[in-house]
Amino acid sequence: MRAAVLVGLIASIQSLLTWADSYADQELRARGLLERAVAQYQQEGERSFAAFSRLGPFTEDDLYVFVVNRQGVMMASGGPSRVLIGRNITPLLDDQLRTGFQSILQTPLEQGVQEGEYRWINWRLGRVERKKAFYQPMNGHILAVGYYLPRADKASAVNMLERVVRALETDPEQTIALINQLDSEFYQDDIYPVVVDNETRRFLAHGYNHGLVGTRFETVKDHAGSDLGAPVVALMQNRDEGEFSYQWRNPVTQKVEAKTAAIRRVGRYLVLVGWYNE
Repeated sequence: MRAAVLVGLIASIQSLLTWADSYADQELRARGLLERAVAQYQQEGERSFAAFSRLGPFTEDDLYVFVVNRQGVMMASGGPSRVLIGRNITPLLDDQLRTGFQSILQTPLEQGVQEGEYRWINWRLGRVERKKAFYQPMNGHILAVGYYLPRADKASAVNMLERVVRALETDPEQTIALINQLDSEFYQDDIYPVVVDNETRRFLAHGYNHGLVGTRFETVKDHAGSDLGAPVVALMQNRDEGEFSYQWRNPVTQKVEAKTAAIRRVGRYLVLVGWYNE
């Protein structure tokens, strides 16, 4: 048993290290591409937009340079958004993103390279995903390079579950409070924990929908209308861990997606941490 747990822990750590390496590599490549674009713009000014908008030295796999002016008009793009060149993209944004975008457009020139996160359509997959961008104001333009943030996988969810289990064993009240406060220790990308009191069958903590706290877990249905709480309670009657699949809204994409939860019993608590399936 201990050997199996150790193997699982090692696999989780290896997966997380691979994810971190990939994330760091994407960030370095994006920064490097932006630096090259800034140097080109400093030499060529707006004449560089043509080079930014075609395959070549300013595109790298799925990374590309895009440029908007201070009015929100797309001036150049080496990616699928090149179809928006010449158009004001502000009306295409949701309210939250529009507010952030307007803030970016007002960034002073002297602040240098900035970074931010937002949701944007992944044209290859046909869905909205989290994206991180590095950008720099240059005269009347904003030069930027963005990349899609990887989705959390099963290993990340299990790692989160282990953290919650350890925290509950040490200080359950503090752990529950932190989860309900959306503390960054218990919230990562599109994974978050849920804690249920297995005696009262009520939600004690929810890392996404605080409105469920205090309600009966057994009566909860998933976002496709199927029973969720009752089958999980039945599943965990005579076991300490398990998995359950259902449909739930992804807080990153805001779409209902297939999800699987890893479940662990910790004393009187049931802890669930799920990951969204591709």
